[in-house]
Amino acid sequence: MKIAKILKWATLLIAVVAVIGCVVWFTKPSEPVPVAKIEPARIIDVRPMVKLCSVEIYEDVPVKAKIGTRHLVARETLTGTISFDLEKIEQRWEGDTLIVTLPPEIVDIYESTEPGAYKVIDRWNDKILAGSNFTTDEENEIKRQVVDSWRDSIYSRGYVKRARREAVKNLESMLRPFVAGKEVRVEDSTPS
Repeated sequence: MKIAKILKWATLLIAVVAVIGCVVWFTKPSEPVPVAKIEPARIIDVRPMVKLCSVEIYEDVPVKAKIGTRHLVARETLTGTISFDLEKIEQRWEGDTLIVTLPPEIVDIYESTEPGAYKVIDRWNDKILAGSNFTTDEENEIKRQVVDSWRDSIYSRGYVKRARREAVKNLESMLRPFVAGKEVRVEDSTPS
């Protein structure tokens, strides 16, 4: 009986200590939240800032290829930009007019990294019972050819002409505030 009484009191004491511990734990003031330390911004690289991007292109391109007797039909999403490196601008003064020559365009084309950006629609082989799969190297070569072909179509569709026209207008409006009271004329050395 005596042991039962001691166990009863010991259990009660442990429960009271646990309750008091919980109350103290949950009611104690929280530690102050550290204040964020803000440092002044630092410019690491200026080069991307001196590019004038005038056209962005996003298009689903059909892919049709043949290697030997194997055929592939797919769809690939490509993205591209037509930009101009402003560090390569040539400029000269003629009287009160600043004449700026637009540099050559930079056409960058990338495969989209979005899920489903490259989808094989069909594969087949002209030989019966022969495999129709392409190796990774073969598919990468096909994709490279698609990018090269799309680059040519960007020029033939007039995207580059439009980008150059827009770049001339944008560059004139960007430079006008820097030559207060003077005239700015942007020349396009290769409009086509």
